[in-house]
Amino acid sequence: MNKIKALWQKNKVLIVLLLILLACLIAIAIVCITFFLGGSKSTYGDRLKDIDKYPITDTLKSDYKTSLEADELIDKVTIKTSGGRVIYIRLEFIPDTTLVEAQSKAIDSVAKFSEDILSYYDLNFTLYCPTSENSEGFTIMGSHNVSGTGVIWNNNTQVESVE
Repeated sequence: MNKIKALWQKNKVLIVLLLILLACLIAIAIVCITFFLGGSKSTYGDRLKDIDKYPITDTLKSDYKTSLEADELIDKVTIKTSGGRVIYIRLEFIPDTTLVEAQSKAIDSVAKFSEDILSYYDLNFTLYCPTSENSEGFTIMGSHNVSGTGVIWNNNTQVESVE
């Protein structure tokens, strides 16, 4: 006991600093474990907690697909969801379809979804038209965000203006 008292008397400041350092290391370890290992077991976190309220059913997909395939310009429609809050739509057009016509068909198809679906899911469009004798064809992507009002298109395809 005398040795401990003597050690304390000689090294009070050092022992207090070591205790503070130990407490800080324990606090950092606790914060790191809770931050990096987290409490959620889902890959997507908690942003999909309400996904059961807005289901994308096979009936909704087939109705959307049949309504668009009835159009004479559209050759094939693919619609899928994969894991998150995005609906992926691929529209394949017949040759000689113009880019403006294809974009207008995609924009019109947004109205086929209910407001609940549009307020929860993003729409990701891929429009494809093969090359032919009269046109170069195109592949263009666009998206409709839940907070947006229209479809935003990328600018990778040249659009010639008519004067």
